[in-house]
Amino acid sequence: MRKQRIFFYCLIFSTFLFISCRDKVVPDCGCESEIVYVIPDSAGLIGTISYKKQLDPNDDFYNNKFWIGYVEQNCSNCVHVMIVCNEEMLSDFNDLLNLPPGELVTVKFSGRLKKTCKKTFHPADHTYNHIILTKIERQ
Repeated sequence: MRKQRIFFYCLIFSTFLFISCRDKVVPDCGCESEIVYVIPDSAGLIGTISYKKQLDPNDDFYNNKFWIGYVEQNCSNCVHVMIVCNEEMLSDFNDLLNLPPGELVTVKFSGRLKKTCKKTFHPADHTYNHIILTKIERQ
């Protein structure tokens, strides 16, 4: 009888554990979505960072966010734009909030890329992603 009771409790516990684990839904896009690419610190990527303000009333593409841009060395048309998810890592970059539009600061960065939910028309050699920064420093 005691073994049956222990078995019953283990079965109940396993059932609750299984149900709670499968309820977690990962979104297809955004900062909480799956990682699509990792930029390791060892890559040593140098890009630029700016704060995108809404200047055009018709522009609703990730305004009031920090953006990092990176141009591939051997492909001047290959532009990668990353919208920062974890802005709390950018406390040393608050001065960018007051810079004129188009003024950029050079940075070395690494992080995890995720898909954006909003899409925009752009050339095929341009990419737009979210980034969870793992490291960033001014250059």
